[in-house]
Amino acid sequence: MEAIWTAVAIGIAAAVLIAFRERQRQRLSRKPTQWPPGPTRLPLIGNMHQILKGGDPFHVVINKLAQVYGPLMTVWFGTRQPTIIVSGHDLVWEVLVSKSADYAAREIPSIFKSSTTTYSTISTSDASPHWHSLRRGFQNGAIGPLSLSVQAPFQESDMAQMINNMIKEANLNGGVVKPFQHIRRATIKLLARLCFGSDFNDEDFEANMDFMVDEALRCNDEARILDTFPAARFLPSVKRTIMKMEKLQLRVEEYIGRHLASPPPPNCYAHFLLSQNFPIGVAISSIFEVFILGLDSTGSTTMWALGLLVHNQEAQQKLYQEIRDHATCTEKGIVKVEEVGKLEYLQAVVKETMRMKPIAPLAVPHRAARDTTLDGLHVAEGTTVLVNLYALHYDPKVWDEPERFKPERFMESSKEFLGKRGQYSFLPFGAGMRACAGMEVGKLQLPFAISNLVNAFHWSNAAEGEEPNLSEDFSFILAMKTPLEARIVPRGI
Repeated sequence: MEAIWTAVAIGIAAAVLIAFRERQRQRLSRKPTQWPPGPTRLPLIGNMHQILKGGDPFHVVINKLAQVYGPLMTVWFGTRQPTIIVSGHDLVWEVLVSKSADYAAREIPSIFKSSTTTYSTISTSDASPHWHSLRRGFQNGAIGPLSLSVQAPFQESDMAQMINNMIKEANLNGGVVKPFQHIRRATIKLLARLCFGSDFNDEDFEANMDFMVDEALRCNDEARILDTFPAARFLPSVKRTIMKMEKLQLRVEEYIGRHLASPPPPNCYAHFLLSQNFPIGVAISSIFEVFILGLDSTGSTTMWALGLLVHNQEAQQKLYQEIRDHATCTEKGIVKVEEVGKLEYLQAVVKETMRMKPIAPLAVPHRAARDTTLDGLHVAEGTTVLVNLYALHYDPKVWDEPERFKPERFMESSKEFLGKRGQYSFLPFGAGMRACAGMEVGKLQLPFAISNLVNAFHWSNAAEGEEPNLSEDFSFILAMKTPLEARIVPRGI
């Protein structure tokens, strides 16, 4: 008997050794990536000296480099493997749509690999049956047409409360408000109902989620050095950040987990996750992801729109006039959710805001899921590819005066946004199988918020003669470097 088990052990060991050698052989014989040209790199730091030079935001620097080295270039971020940057609209379309499955894997930030955070969510998973199931459940259930229609009266009630809160703040502050936090809290309420059901109402949860999302984004910013210099994990400051992330994960598990202890109502994300028997860690991480990706992105885009409308009073007046002439309001004066899709100039303002200030200028990093090609060049499995949406949105060959806020370019009467080239050059939510899973919420919430804030107030400079600071700060999302402050005057006064 002992001889039999010995033979079995030897056989298993031999099989493992053969398999290992075969993988090694395949790895060594695999054709490497044909790296496109790019800026000259330095030892250890790669191209960081060019990226940090001048103090421009990251996406602006990348776009300037692309204008020198072309729409397909290689950039080295520190000591990590180089990254391919794709800027031309045809090449972006090749990555996102034509070969979407080839580039459907994800590059996971090092901070998540170094903590207890589960990365089996929609945005962090490679394309797989697990990913398909999560995405389908979220889009067909939590943000499906039925669920979103149920949300309408709650959104309108939240908006009325938010406007009242802004009036109170303005009365205490000489007519000036900081609208970001108001938008953020209203968005938390919406996302919480999508995740836990339309009757969800927990102010303690909302306050803690506000803190937890802010803390998670701060930890991500602090730990970005890990993605450039992996050896930085031994630095005390990085170790502290990883410990903070692990403590935050425990807090997330506590606050979300308590709402998964009893069966949630149908047509919410939590119900889907539990009904499909996903591990509780995956369910918690998937719900937290909704807040991570939806909270500041919605708030920041709304702030960009308000800031641009303060700068462009003629556009603000035109939008207000359209709302007054064509929108139906509730008894409390709130523009109804169902009305926002009918307002052409409103939709044009939203699109122009997303063109000028795409919330993810370089999208979410893609990784080649298999050996493939890009513009005829061989791209090996595992190669990281960044899609430069900012370059598309500011391409002077597509957009007339791209630096100018001009909503009219998206009106039906305009010929600017026509044809294949124009369609390929406006991708605020990405495209293809890895397009933003929550885009339908964004398409609804953004115009709803903007229309009501413009309908309720006239927005102007906080201080006479001083325009809002529209400089950009790009870390996790594209945010205002200086949060918007504006003077509001209730309409009709």
